[in-house]
Amino acid sequence: MEWRIERGRLVCPPMVQGHVHLCQTLFRGMAESRRLLAWLTERIWPLEASHTPETMAVSVILGLRELFSSGCCGLLDMGSVEHSSVTARILRESGARALLGNALMDMGPSFIAKPLQWLQDESERIRKMCGDRLGYAFTPRFVLSCSDELWGWLAGEDASIHRSTHSSEAAGEMDDPAIRAAGGNVHLLGDLGFLGSRTVLAHCVHLMPGELGALARSGTAVVHCPWANLKLGSGIADVPRMLGTGLRVLVGSDGGACNNDLDVSSDLRLAMGLSSLTGGPEKVAGGKWFSMASRESADFLGFGMGEDSVELLISQQETDELCSCEDPWRYILELPWRDRVAKLTCGGTVLYEDGVFPTLPPPPLTTGDARSKVLDGMNRQA
Repeated sequence: MEWRIERGRLVCPPMVQGHVHLCQTLFRGMAESRRLLAWLTERIWPLEASHTPETMAVSVILGLRELFSSGCCGLLDMGSVEHSSVTARILRESGARALLGNALMDMGPSFIAKPLQWLQDESERIRKMCGDRLGYAFTPRFVLSCSDELWGWLAGEDASIHRSTHSSEAAGEMDDPAIRAAGGNVHLLGDLGFLGSRTVLAHCVHLMPGELGALARSGTAVVHCPWANLKLGSGIADVPRMLGTGLRVLVGSDGGACNNDLDVSSDLRLAMGLSSLTGGPEKVAGGKWFSMASRESADFLGFGMGEDSVELLISQQETDELCSCEDPWRYILELPWRDRVAKLTCGGTVLYEDGVFPTLPPPPLTTGDARSKVLDGMNRQA
């Protein structure tokens, strides 16, 4: 992993989002001042259920614009229950490296949960739409919204297919009787056959005794989403301790509704600061942080970044500082990427250059019209 300076630009590997919800980009600022479970039941699920194909397209396109213009060309996206075909079409045409899953949810409010057979049929349909740089991942929402039958179905599926879910995110989630009886969310997912070398668990803030070892032994990766965890009041994941046990840790922004920003470099800057509190500033070097959100994530998700690159504007003063600083990768991560990304290239395809997104279609609606549509739909459900 290298960086270089060319004609006033810093050239380095691009970022990879280990956990993002493109379907929620449109909901920025619509779900505030709530902890996880209320945030889901009172706002996010009603909003997601109000998506139309057009509003979903707006949300995905806006999300990809944010990712590309902040130097990210790879992602694992957990979609909503419906309209993932829209996301698949846009992702495949975008040229980004991506894994996509339609959210699997057969328990919960009737306006969003679907019968298991419906979810299986939809999963097969989305899988057939994947190709080129787009792959499929099984993405059950989380333990509280999935039946034993759903987990049983996934346990019998092809083990080479990546899978991801939310785990041990918030304290309220841990009060579930099944989670308590298993000794923790991770232990329960292990009992359900969900852990493994193709599995990614988002958050893992509230781990119980023995669960770090279970993750390490199974080869399961964890996605650290620091700002989302703080915004929802969920807590701080102990990344230095995770890395100390040999866990693979990725980094993600989560969704626009619980982050308000999809710039993974800003999440990394926050993660580095939190890590200095939980483990000490000497525990994780800048190069490790960068690799976790770039090459290591790409390798785990099966992307193979090759010659993918991002170019950031950099001044002569910053160049002089970078070339003589103690930890250059930390210096790079602490630059404000969103204001500096000039070009993003993925597999020889330019995804972003000087404010232009050559592979993305125009949104079918204005942001204001799309937000009004989903808000109207949510209000009709009330």
